[in-house]
Amino acid sequence: MDNMDNTRGLTLVESLIAVLLVSVLLVGILGAFVISRLAVDRAKHRMMAMNTIRQYMEQEIKAGYLGGFGARDDGTVDTDYYLTVDSGDNISFIIDSAGSSALQGRIKPDPYPAETDEVGASPNTCRYKKIGFVVEWDERLFGGSNSRERAVAYVADHS
Repeated sequence: MDNMDNTRGLTLVESLIAVLLVSVLLVGILGAFVISRLAVDRAKHRMMAMNTIRQYMEQEIKAGYLGGFGARDDGTVDTDYYLTVDSGDNISFIIDSAGSSALQGRIKPDPYPAETDEVGASPNTCRYKKIGFVVEWDERLFGGSNSRERAVAYVADHS
């Protein structure tokens, strides 16, 4: 009997509980790494989309962008005033070619933002020249689902 009181070491149950606790902790930590990697990729894609928008805006400005002023005097809306792209077109481009498959995006001109710097004016009556572009793409989320992402930028020039 005295031999049983002095035994050292772990029982099988104690060992299984220790392995289970370590496994749960490792799964949680690794899951956080995966989610943070997806967030970094998402931010990188947004930055790449904004750089593409910037390039298109600079292209419009270099081409001598004439500017649109929203509603015309006859009540129609002036939408076709981009010089280098057709305002109705979606232009496909590769946002990110790294990884197993290329991430495809679509850019199009967006001449009338929902908000305006002119107090009390609707987008159709705003008297600012505007250059606006929208980029859309489908971002892969955790768990394999997709999310429609959108990056938008406008430049307004008061004339």
